[in-house]
Amino acid sequence: MSYDALLTESDFAKFAPNGEVLRYIELTRQRLGLQRHEMKVLDWGSGRGEYVLWLRDAGYDAYGVEIRAEAADRGKDLFAARNYDFDRIIKPIGADCRTDLPAGTFHFIFTHYVLEHVADIDAVTREIARLTAAGGYGFHVYPGKLRLIEPHLFMPFVHWLPKSPLRKWAIRAFLACGIEPRWDWLAQANAQKRTVAYHDFCMQETFYRPYHEVRGSFSNVGFEVTSVSADHPMLRRLSAIPKPLVEFPVRLFQTVEIIVRKGQAVALGV
Repeated sequence: MSYDALLTESDFAKFAPNGEVLRYIELTRQRLGLQRHEMKVLDWGSGRGEYVLWLRDAGYDAYGVEIRAEAADRGKDLFAARNYDFDRIIKPIGADCRTDLPAGTFHFIFTHYVLEHVADIDAVTREIARLTAAGGYGFHVYPGKLRLIEPHLFMPFVHWLPKSPLRKWAIRAFLACGIEPRWDWLAQANAQKRTVAYHDFCMQETFYRPYHEVRGSFSNVGFEVTSVSADHPMLRRLSAIPKPLVEFPVRLFQTVEIIVRKGQAVALGV
């Protein structure tokens, strides 16, 4: 499946939503005592709109916001084919990370491998806080700062290196070893052009942060933040180990998963 191509019915048929995203959506729905059609869910960074389509088909009142107009437009035809009003459901994120959606609209807002692409994390958390209803929740999944393999380029350690010529050299070395993501739009490009493209992406579109920085950004706009990385089903067999001993290495070297909750009466000042 190529995310640089139009979203087709056959592509969408292969889409499998993250099970933890769905689990926390359902837990939130039950906790708030809502029917599916009553529950407003927002996918922040919705791309071509796969999650939004899936959730709507499942009965949720789901919406998406996306900063890249060309990415959102790749799903527009499929929304129309399935009788969904694309322009009402999918909204743009402005350069200032604001949207034109009403404040306090959503019971649940999630990001799935999006926060590592955000340059201004505080601007994003402010807008997510503005859009979240009092008592609403969010679930956010992103790669740990020291994950061994960079999850977009599939190259070991490159994101550990400073954003300097050293990182470009490392990317070129891995490419020479045959380690690369092999993006469709670069299929005919030579090694030099592929190196430049991967390097530009890594420099301009990835921002790996420690957990405490992301937690602090959400906390500063009125969210209660709980790390649930160790609650993932794959880690439950480690239940005999104290949770903090599992949480720390998973957050640092694998994947961070957090639940956030907005209080009933939070003065955001935005």
